[in-house]
Amino acid sequence: MEKSKQLYKNYISISQNEALLLSLVKTQGLTVFGVKELRSLSNWQTTRLHNTLFSLTAKQVLTRIKRNAYALTEQLYENIFEIATIVVIPSYISFWTALSYYGFTEQQIQTIQVVSTRQTKTLRLNSHTIEITTFQPREFYGYTRINRFVIAEKEKAVIDSLFQLEKCGGLNEYVKCLKNAWAELRKKTFLQYLKTFRNRSLLSRMGYLIEHLELDKGHILETLEQDKSMSPVKLNPQKPGTGRYDKKWNVVVNDRIILEDIR
Repeated sequence: MEKSKQLYKNYISISQNEALLLSLVKTQGLTVFGVKELRSLSNWQTTRLHNTLFSLTAKQVLTRIKRNAYALTEQLYENIFEIATIVVIPSYISFWTALSYYGFTEQQIQTIQVVSTRQTKTLRLNSHTIEITTFQPREFYGYTRINRFVIAEKEKAVIDSLFQLEKCGGLNEYVKCLKNAWAELRKKTFLQYLKTFRNRSLLSRMGYLIEHLELDKGHILETLEQDKSMSPVKLNPQKPGTGRYDKKWNVVVNDRIILEDIR
């Protein structure tokens, strides 16, 4: 952020048109904007707006996010979550980014990870990367608005991350996050969201981990066991399917959980 501010201070002088446009953006509190929004506020002709946006972008006062979408460069860092969920609609922040936001990992995540029902390419904004993962519409739920951005609820962030372990640093990092999150999860909501995902492999893996980590000994495990996968499931989908077989959960334990590192 400091680098962005320094760049902003070192620009060539701002023209009258540029100053007027920047004043409108800041007065209205616009985070992401384009010609449509600015035309309704300024009553300028489209050509004048395009030229002014182009010159401000060339001076790095504005950052072009995608076609006809801009943000103030000096505010990119502080608004990056909001920008991520505005430029990709519908979307919500999840995976390691959400787990970090909630304090379930000590890792500082540089990439902003979002879930969307749309297929969208990764966006790069200066030093920031917005990575979009496509979910089926039936998997797109369990999110909330915090401040001015949309993020997975704690329960859904935990579920999404087990569904795609590569999005949260792998199995052992996920196990740390699960243990740290457990006390804060609404267990009824957690079970409901797991069932709504309609993925028996996910239920088997989650059941195995909860039991192995001794997080629950009652209702949650009983419920998950009833809906577990009927065929063998790899604990870590990223690794070869060889290892000890856990008959209760139909899980092939193909990766080592290093418990001493997560206590």
